[in-house]
Amino acid sequence: MLASQLGRTSLVRGMQMQAARAGVQGSLAEVALKATQARGFHLLRRKYDWVEPEAEELIAKAYERHKRYQEVGESFPPALSCENLEALGKVYHYEPKNLRDKIAYNTVQVLEKFMFLFFREKYDHHAVCLETVAAVPGIVASAHRHLRSLRTMKRDHGWIASLQEEAENERLHLLIWMQHTKPTFIERAFVMTAQAAFVTFYTGMYALSPVTAHRTVGYLEEAAHKAYNDYLEAIDKGDIPNVPALVIAKNYYHLPEDATLRDVVLHVRADECMHRDFNHHLSDLIQSGGIDDHPTEMIDEVNEMKTNKATSDTKQTASA
Repeated sequence: MLASQLGRTSLVRGMQMQAARAGVQGSLAEVALKATQARGFHLLRRKYDWVEPEAEELIAKAYERHKRYQEVGESFPPALSCENLEALGKVYHYEPKNLRDKIAYNTVQVLEKFMFLFFREKYDHHAVCLETVAAVPGIVASAHRHLRSLRTMKRDHGWIASLQEEAENERLHLLIWMQHTKPTFIERAFVMTAQAAFVTFYTGMYALSPVTAHRTVGYLEEAAHKAYNDYLEAIDKGDIPNVPALVIAKNYYHLPEDATLRDVVLHVRADECMHRDFNHHLSDLIQSGGIDDHPTEMIDEVNEMKTNKATSDTKQTASA
């Protein structure tokens, strides 16, 4: 009972802060209600509350654009430009809430420092190692979920497909950067060693604690987001030439013929934002007892918020 009350109080206070940013005043209960109406979502419904709704919408649109191109050959309306993706440079961090979160966060901190010691400011080569590691969790987690579904003889409710999609996306990132950087033999050996070690480590982690495993990926993607911010900064400073985008990148992201390396980095960074937030959501979902629930796709939450906002506006107009 006490935990439930504390959870509700924390939620309402979070909404109070959102309402304060929107300039809404009133009692605690009134502020909570008005905050949900102002943002256009139901009480207790927002699953990605560590990022701002505006950022969530942009991340969802960027990822959905590229998914729709892969599936049906057309863009997600409205079309997104590289100028739109510039806004995704803001760093979002999921604060560790318990021991498992702290273990996940500290694990990524160690991995990040180790990779930095090897690659230092070679951000393009760093990206190769990063994507080799990042491509592992999705396929490992989907295999665990697949076997779990067979053991329990129950449906998986959409986890397997989403995790495999994540792994495929990360694999394409790796192929793009491999063609761009042409890594040396030593770097290839380092990447292969890192991948072998991480496959073993993550397989064991997922078997012991899926909550910690998905949280680790969330923090790994936070590190990837920062790394791509550094990559963009190096390009802007001239430390890394802004060469024309490779054919594989232009085909995958459906970029124009005059696209550059910087445009590719912007699209890859947008993907990492999605993987970051989706894995934090999966960890939250398991912790809340929803291991057999269907995950909430970010685009679905964005569409729900828009629907709620439109309904709220219609009601306000009718009552005016």
